[in-house]
Amino acid sequence: MPNDGEEENDPHHSAAELLGDWRAAERDTAAARAAASVAALAVAAAAAAEEAALETEEAATAAMEAATRAKLAAERAKRAAGQAAEAAQLMAAVAEGDQARADQAISKAEGAETEARDRFHTDEKDGFPSDAT
Repeated sequence: MPNDGEEENDPHHSAAELLGDWRAAERDTAAARAAASVAALAVAAAAAAEEAALETEEAATAAMEAATRAKLAAERAKRAAGQAAEAAQLMAAVAEGDQARADQAISKAEGAETEARDRFHTDEKDGFPSDAT
């Protein structure tokens, strides 16, 4: 029985066996090339996935930063709104005081107007005193 090395060098193989070996070797080569092509595509896909993961991480970081900034802005806006409400309450109190003083001034002015009108009508009825000049 010949060993493997002897079988390859044996010139007594039939043409069918040699053709079969050749075809099998061609199929093996085609399969190896296909496997290499698939492996190359897998490497490219892995590289693209890694790049996408990095971009996703960057986007997530940017979103977190934006959310943090938005939260800070909302807190500042809330604080400003509270200060504006407090200022509005103070202004309302001042306006109420101004209104009360204005009402008193109107009352006083109306009283003075009534007194002046009454004196005029009294003197008109009694005859105006003549100016001594």
